Formats: sequence, structure tokens, C-alpha cells
Amino acid sequence: MRTGPGHGIDDDPGRPPFSRFVLLWSGQTVSGMGSHLHGFGLGVWMYEQTQSTSLYALIALASFAPGVLVAPLLGGVVDRQDLRRVMMLGHAGGAVCTLLIALLIALDRLSLGAILLLVAAGAAFNSIQLPAFPKATTLMVAPEQLPRANGLMQLGVALARIAAPLLSGVLLPVIGVTGLLSIDLVTAVFSLAVLQAVRMPAPARDVAPARVSLAGRALQDAGVGWRYIRERPGLLGLQVLLTWMGFNLGILQVLVTPLVLAFADVRTLGAVMTAGGVGMLAGSLLLLAWGGSRQRVWSVLGFVLLQGVFMGLGATHASPWVVGAGAFGVLFTVPVITSCNQTLWQRKVPTALQGRVFAVHAALSGASIPVAYLLSGPLADHVFEPWMAPGGPLASALGPWVGGAGPGRGIALLFLLLGAATVLLVAACTLMPAVRRVEQALPDAPLEPAPRLTG
Repeated sequence: MRTGPGHGIDDDPGRPPFSRFVLLWSGQTVSGMGSHLHGFGLGVWMYEQTQSTSLYALIALASFAPGVLVAPLLGGVVDRQDLRRVMMLGHAGGAVCTLLIALLIALDRLSLGAILLLVAAGAAFNSIQLPAFPKATTLMVAPEQLPRANGLMQLGVALARIAAPLLSGVLLPVIGVTGLLSIDLVTAVFSLAVLQAVRMPAPARDVAPARVSLAGRALQDAGVGWRYIRERPGLLGLQVLLTWMGFNLGILQVLVTPLVLAFADVRTLGAVMTAGGVGMLAGSLLLLAWGGSRQRVWSVLGFVLLQGVFMGLGATHASPWVVGAGAFGVLFTVPVITSCNQTLWQRKVPTALQGRVFAVHAALSGASIPVAYLLSGPLADHVFEPWMAPGGPLASALGPWVGGAGPGRGIALLFLLLGAATVLLVAACTLMPAVRRVEQALPDAPLEPAPRLTG
């Protein structure tokens, strides 16, 4: 059963002007940049303090895993509660965790357990933005402006990806880790101020199930989101494709460092990483200028195919130019894929269900990344590198495909196989009518009357 917001239609029958969404986007982007800056700097600081790669990996996992585990359980909160307040709660909770880390560092009381707990808790609070911000975008932006809005969202992600490592490297020696944490707190306050100032539409909301515990309700909500996806084969096919993309990116993120360092130095590795960030920025700018094709599914399929090709090509030679071009190409496709996919889902999922569906969609797409983190090391060290070592079982047969045998060439073979598998998966999805015709098979979600503006 659904209830209305309890108020009539606002005097302005249209949606808020696009400039209001840009203001919301600026708050989310600045906050995201602060979070990336804090996360990258904290990880580097901990590594310098302990020289422990395992601890560094644990912190990275703690900063990511809660979004996968908690986000599906928060979809119902997004659909039932005041959206602006929910987003503010997420930012405020993350800021409190950051403040506690800073205080423990200042008091020299920061233990391993405390940092993992606070990093995970901050990530859990921030994960509320995964379903909340896309739903807010749907409510605040006219359907024809959704590609433009989603392009801005991807531009924000790209800017944070490029700026955080660069700024951390410059600022960490000067202001220390507590300075970086202070910057994160300032950006969180800015995002809260923006949310307080923005008048956000208040749509009709679902009524919570009666006589169900909080945990039971959260599981029910996750089940609703999953059933919506499972019962629509076109969306399920896209879900599989995006989950596979997440797995590829997770493998790439972990193994590109040993791949490059097998034949080059740290400075070259930095250049390759920069090339990837520039590729993501270029893809975001292309998306803003182009907007994607009118058939979003073909943009998704085409650019995932291109991503697989670039992933394979980047593994064909032990050359910084080749690997850099591959990194540029892979990350160039990410904003276009993500934005066009998001626009498609925003058009097909009813607003009242978007919190639950988007939460499950984001969690499933992201769940493959920590799996990739865990598998990448053993696959490289115990399977592919021994295969491609001089005299290894595959060195002579496959060496010409990956630039020879020796250190790093096993990782290159893994990248080549993942790229080929991506191309085959896109071909399989293209052959499935439910996927390639998803935009014709599923009707657009009905547009609700322009909701009143809160605040």
C-alpha cells in the first residue's frame, strides 16, 4: 500500500531547475573527493607506519566491503524515509567516524581493531548514497536530462579518482594524516550545508510492513529489490554484465602494479595510473557532450565490448605505452557504461521501488570487486605467473600473444583472457532478445505527478 506525501502539488508544476541538481551534485562530489582523499592518505600513512601490505589490503577491504553488505539493506529506508534526511544522516555518520579516527591518532590510541571498525562504519554510512543519490537524481531531473545528470555524476567520480592520489601525495608530507582527515570533515560539512539548502522533491512513499522487526524488514526490502531484477531477464542480463565489469576492474586495480613493475620503475607506474585517470575523465567529458545513444542498452553493450578489447590489447606487450593505452581505454569506457546503464534503470524502475532496486543493483555490481581482490594474488602468484615463467607449460605457446615469457607475463595472460571473456559475454548478451530489446520490452516507469519540494 502506498501513501502520498500528505500535501498537494507544489505551485510550480514542473520539476526543480537543473541548476538545483547541479548544486546537489557539487555537494556530493566535494564530499566524495574528501572521502577519497582521506581513504587514500590513511592507507598510505598506515603502510608507512607498519610496512604491512596485508594491513593495507585489510583497510582497503574495510573501506569497500560494507557498501556491498549494507547497501541492499538500506533500500527500504531510502524508499520510505525523507530522502534528504537519509542522505544527511549518511554524510553525518561518515563524518563522525572520520572525527573519531582523527582523535584517536591525536591521542596516539589508534589500534588496528579501532581503525578497521571505524573505516568500515564510515563506509557503511556512506553506502546510503549508493541508492539515495540516483533516486534523488530521478526525482530532481526531467527524463530527457537524466543522461546529462548521470554524466555529471561520472565526472565527479573521475575527478575524485584523479585528484585524490595527487593531492594526497602533495599534502600528506605537509599536513599529515590528521590534516587530510580534517579536509574530509570540511567537505562533509559542505555537503550537509548543501543538502540543508536544497529543496528536494518528496515523492509518495511505501508504508513499512506491520509487525516486522527492523532486521526482517531490511531483508524483505532486499528481497523485493532482487525479485524485481530477477523477474525481468533484460535487467538481469545487464546486472550480470555490470557485475562482470566490476570483477575485471577489481583484478586490474590490484594486478596492474606488479604487471608494470615487472618491466619498469615506480615513476612509469605513476604515469600508467595517470593515463587511466585521464581516460576516465575523457570518458566523462565525452558523455557530457554526447549523452549516449537513444538506445542506452547499445551504448552499454558497445562500450563493455570496447573495454574487453582494451583490456586484452594492454596485455600484448611489456611496454609502458601499450599498458598505459590499455589503462586509458579501459577506464575511458567506465563512465559511459555506468551512466547509460543508470539512465536505463532510472527510466524502467518505478520511483517508489528505486531505493530497493538500486541498492541491490549496486551491491551485486560491487560484490565482485572484493572477490577479485581476494582472487587476484593467488591467481597471479600460483597459477598464471608459473605458467608463463621461462620454461613454464604455456610460455612457448602463448608467449607471442603477451610479449614473451617471464615476470609479469602471467598477469598479462590473465588480462588477455579476461578481455576475451568480456567480448564473449557481450556477444552472448547481444544474442539474447531480452537484453538487446530491454528498452522495448519493459515499459518506462510512469511519471508521478511533480512532487512537492521539501525544505
